[in-house]
Amino acid sequence: MQNGAKTASGASAGTKKESLRARALDELKKYAVITLYLWVLFVLFATYKRMLLQENGISPWNQGFAIVNALIFGKVVLIAQALNLGRNLKDQALIWVVLGKSLLFTIVLILFHIAEEAIRAWSKGLPLATAISDFGGGTWLGLVTYAAIFFVALIPFFAFQEVAEVVGSNALWDLFFTRDRKTLKLVRD
Repeated sequence: MQNGAKTASGASAGTKKESLRARALDELKKYAVITLYLWVLFVLFATYKRMLLQENGISPWNQGFAIVNALIFGKVVLIAQALNLGRNLKDQALIWVVLGKSLLFTIVLILFHIAEEAIRAWSKGLPLATAISDFGGGTWLGLVTYAAIFFVALIPFFAFQEVAEVVGSNALWDLFFTRDRKTLKLVRD
């Protein structure tokens, strides 16, 4: 009898270990997807900024920083999600959840971007105003435009995330990334 109890507890410990490993792999997969999405967004921003600045004979700093931004901001998004940012939106229609999360995460990312620019200015011994002027051209219109681009770019990201939560992330992943398209039926409760 005792031997059977040890086996059962050993099995549950193995299941718990597998569960922890599966959760860790799931989090790593989420982080990779978020980082890739943000990296593409930041590369596009950096490329556009470089083109605009080169038109005026100004040399922007290294475009390779886009991947560093994506890695940092990807972690910021994961932490904000772990803290359930936007949890009060869950009772709303899906469109409001997507738009609300896009707005909330735009604010978070803009604040972190401003903090990042402030740290960069501080490390170079420049005044904080320099960091703000480097962000969005230093005008309210530039800041609002930058935020609007982030907001619109985050809408498909959160739309996919919310739909994946409803239909199951594996089903959505398979639907998009496998050749074998299975019929996916949504059943209303």
